[in-house]
Amino acid sequence: MKILALCFFILLTSCSTFNKDREKKESAKVSLEGYRPLTSLDYIDHIKAFEAFYLDSKEVKVYPLTAKEKNYLTEIASELVKNNELFFKSKVQPSFRVVKSPVPFHFSLPGLRIFLSSGLIAKYIKSEKLLYSVIAYELIRSEKNIYKKAQIVPTGFMSTSRALSLLRLNTNEKVEVHKWAFYTLKRVGVDPDIYLSWLQIQNRNSVDFSLQLGDISSISREESLFKAFIVENAKKKNGQAKYERSSKDFYAFVNRLKR
Repeated sequence: MKILALCFFILLTSCSTFNKDREKKESAKVSLEGYRPLTSLDYIDHIKAFEAFYLDSKEVKVYPLTAKEKNYLTEIASELVKNNELFFKSKVQPSFRVVKSPVPFHFSLPGLRIFLSSGLIAKYIKSEKLLYSVIAYELIRSEKNIYKKAQIVPTGFMSTSRALSLLRLNTNEKVEVHKWAFYTLKRVGVDPDIYLSWLQIQNRNSVDFSLQLGDISSISREESLFKAFIVENAKKKNGQAKYERSSKDFYAFVNRLKR
């Protein structure tokens, strides 16, 4: 009987020791010592992946820009950046893609990656100053990573409507970007009042811009708030605006998209 009791005690002790060893091993496997919580930069890297998903979509056809057209768009961006060096600090080379679509829209992704639709350029960008306005807006968003945290399940593709909905800002956020764009244009020599004209164009054609805007009623409030900003911050203009007329490169670029 004593021998049986001793054997039972040894077996119980062995099981206890085995369980403790197993617990230690399992604890080591799930150690959280290397855990790093997600930061805002992780979300920016996530949003960068939208580019590959978007370009891989069947509905997305990219307009083949000539080397001259690429240089033209890059020179506009470079001029905006160069004259606002305290604002643009990333030193990233901007890139442009023109998407074949009759629907007017524009958006950007982190890393100064700017997308414009052919319909936007051919139908609504009637002057070079308007093109500066659109590019300034997207450069600012991309430079300062002004994007909402958005997580998607990777499917290998992303439609234009999906991309715009994920990247859309609320009215107050957009107005703040508009204000920065106003000062950015002013420093480069473009009459910043053209920016109000750009918002008014979207407001007058809000149904056409519905894919861009989401809620078409929001553009009226955008225009109203931005107009109040201009009135409040109105200053005497120094000299004549630099871009009274659009360049030959501008007309060549736009006219080719109209064909």
